[in-house]
Amino acid sequence: MSIYLDVSLAIRGLRDERERAGVTTVLSDVLAQERMSDDVFIRLVEEGESLLVRADSTDPIRISGFSVWSQEFEQKLTRRITALVPHAKIQLRWNEPDED
Repeated sequence: MSIYLDVSLAIRGLRDERERAGVTTVLSDVLAQERMSDDVFIRLVEEGESLLVRADSTDPIRISGFSVWSQEFEQKLTRRITALVPHAKIQLRWNEPDED
């Protein structure tokens, strides 16, 4: 069964531009592997002294087998990001789009 969801994620705790660039590259690669790169926009953000990478879907994304796929996606993303930046904090949210 397929569902449509909005995705929003933030990767926080990055200490410098080098970490942020590396995280952006890894995130881009994971999104491409999952065929989501056309649907999710990556932004580099500064919040005060803190650097982070955000990614949000532009429209709801169609996902098949969400319960299994989402666990695998989250594990892959976490493993790849923390291998590069062990202190990174990953926040990932899936939301059902509002129905009008």
